Amino acid sequence: MSGIDHFLSAAAQQLAGPFWTAIGTLVWPALVFGALAALTKGRAALAWTAGLISETRINLSLHFVDWVLAGPLMGIVLAAINGIIGGLGFRLVGAEAWAGLGSYATVATAVLAGDFADYWSHRLMHSRHLWPTHAVHHSDTEVSWLTVSRIHPISRLITQSFGVILLSVFGFPLWAIVAAGSLRYFYGLFIHADVPWTFGPLAGIFVSPAMHRWHHAREIHGAGSNYAFVFAVFDRAFGTYYLPGPCDAPLGVDEKIGGGAVGMLWHPFRKMAAPLMVAQSTEP
Repeated sequence: MSGIDHFLSAAAQQLAGPFWTAIGTLVWPALVFGALAALTKGRAALAWTAGLISETRINLSLHFVDWVLAGPLMGIVLAAINGIIGGLGFRLVGAEAWAGLGSYATVATAVLAGDFADYWSHRLMHSRHLWPTHAVHHSDTEVSWLTVSRIHPISRLITQSFGVILLSVFGFPLWAIVAAGSLRYFYGLFIHADVPWTFGPLAGIFVSPAMHRWHHAREIHGAGSNYAFVFAVFDRAFGTYYLPGPCDAPLGVDEKIGGGAVGMLWHPFRKMAAPLMVAQSTEP
């Protein structure tokens, strides 16, 4: 085997693991949310599914970019952040404290703390300078559980870094950080589901699909609210809670966010380059 053949073979083996992981992360959610659509929509579920095809194509493409290419690199970066914080002695709570609390309570606390970090990083992503990376996620006009996959790598790196930094500073063990991140991810799939549930008397405690759907609305009151992913108490505490009922407003964004997955990945860079192009065109 030549050197090039050996390199290609090694590269294929390295990509095979993340590729099959990407497949696995699609199978069971498809079954669960497919059943949920059938239960809530009845015969209309097939027509609803057909209406998702154009958006789903983009979401699936970005899903594989995320899990096969960007995901492994981010895993290395986030593990390094955790290691650096530990090495510098910045942990506010010792490992023995979390061990004494017990695994279930530790993970539950990590989910709460992680969602607090997600709330503020999410608000930051809606700021003027970072919005172009997050606008990719909001460009889906047919929000479903697959919308979670429509995320730009830069947006994901920033939001996940916030969570890892906070949890690492509070001394959560790495296994608890991973477990809490997985639980928040799976709950994120659920709140993006196209169901009208508001959670009734629990609406002020937990984020419901209806509550998060208002966040994806083009209508300004909805889009500028509901930044938490698990606990609605954060939105209530910081004045960004908005849930007038099930969301029937148009979804998506008014701006044009590229064409297809490649265009969406390029969109933030195009937005950053636009002022430079204007400046060059106005130079004498």
